[in-house]
Order: sequence, then structure tokens, then C-alpha cells
Amino acid sequence: MLTEEEIRQFKRDGYLIKRGIIEPEYCARACNRFWDDPPPSIKEDDPSTWIGPIKPEEESDDPDNFKKGYRWQYRKVSTEPWIREGLSFHPFVQSVVNQLLGEGRFTQPERVRGIYGTLPYGDVERTPRHMHIDAGQATIGLVCYVDRVEPNGGGFALWPGSHRRFWYTSRSRYRRELTDAFEPIRKEYDDTWETSSIQTYGDPGDIVFWHRRMAHMASPNYTSNIRKAVLTDFSWKNVEELGELPPSKDMWEDWTEAVRDLDDQQ
Repeated sequence: MLTEEEIRQFKRDGYLIKRGIIEPEYCARACNRFWDDPPPSIKEDDPSTWIGPIKPEEESDDPDNFKKGYRWQYRKVSTEPWIREGLSFHPFVQSVVNQLLGEGRFTQPERVRGIYGTLPYGDVERTPRHMHIDAGQATIGLVCYVDRVEPNGGGFALWPGSHRRFWYTSRSRYRRELTDAFEPIRKEYDDTWETSSIQTYGDPGDIVFWHRRMAHMASPNYTSNIRKAVLTDFSWKNVEELGELPPSKDMWEDWTEAVRDLDDQQ
């Protein structure tokens, strides 16, 4: 279970990092399966071949194994029991989601998003971060690192507190139906990314819990290793009904008392 201080941080910042949660065996298996179907010129045993971008002739728009630029998103394993049960149904993950959303009030994921990789950028000029918010109606997202991610290694980047601003820039409580208020905030965050955003990193088994209205991105990878993570999401069972409503004045109205009643300004 999360402590009150951890819940307070999640409310205030929109994310929470928990270290060493997922078992090493799960992480090792995900790293191994990531290499099921690589681009032909990228060799598992030769790190010198890992530097992106993926060659144009080796790109793929296959949604189950997307390969383009520096992104390699392997989703063929997404519905296999081991990858769902080891993350989405992990006892700690389930206890946290129950604590935040309420027991029996959220859908159990039928799949994870996949094993997402970011190739090394190599010796290139460093570029700014550019945020986005996701479509879809999920409420809590999880990023689980399954291999060591160093600082500046392509880690999941977030704009702390942005969920509290972007909550009110959609006409729908959970659908992304953006109003004119969105673009000025997006530009502000892009222009100030060096001070307004943070980049997460860590060891295999570390998890980032994040509010799905957060500004975020998969940041550039300036190390020599491929950034590998398994992603999954949780949403309300009645999200379609809730999505018909406008954003509530209290953005935590639908959450549990453990969340609603906690002052996030302490």
C-alpha cells in the first residue's frame, strides 16, 4: 500500500516512482522476448548495431511490431499470460490501483501495451523535449523498466503538475477533446522543458505510476543501451459514461476517499 505522503505526491506531481517492485525473472524474460523479431541489421549480441535510427528499408508499421526512427514497440507478446500477470496483476500493482481507484471499480487489462524500446541516438546534437498527452480514456498508466536505464538513457519524461492544468483543457472528463486552452500550455511546457520536465530512470523492476492526463514523452536516448520498458494502463469500468461528463471542479472526484480527502499541498 502507498503511504499518505506517496498519495500526496501522486496528487501533487502526477506521478510516483516505486523501486524494485517487479521480479528480476519477469524483467529478464521481457528483455529476452524483445529480441523475437528485430530489424535484420540490429543484432542482440552486437551493441554497435543498436544505434538508431532504424534503416528506412527495415521500418515497419505493423502495430504488433512497430519499428521506425528510434522507436521499436514490440506488442506481439502483449496478451501472453506471463507478461500481463507479472505486471498488471502483480500484487503490489493491484493493491495500489485498488487503493487509488477503488476495489472493483476499474477494468483489469486484457493486455499490456507491449515492450517498448528506444534505440540509442548515437553521437548527435541533443534536442529539446516535446510533450504530448495521450488519447484514450485510461486513468492510471504504468511504465516498468525491464533493463537498466541510465540518466539521459531514453527514460520516461514527465512535466510534474501538468495533469492539474490539462485536466481542464478537455471538454470530456476522460476523453481527449481538447479546447483552445491546451495549445498555450503545451507551448509553454515545450519552451521551458529544461526546467519544467523531469526524466525518470532506474533499474529493472522499477515502476513509474502516472496520471494519464500528464504531459509526457519517451525522451531521447543518449546512452549506448536500448531503453526497454513494459507499459500498461488502468481505467474506470464506467469510463464511457464518465467520459460524457465535463471535467469536474475537483479532478479527484471519482477517486477513493484515500485520494480525495488528502491535502496535496502539504
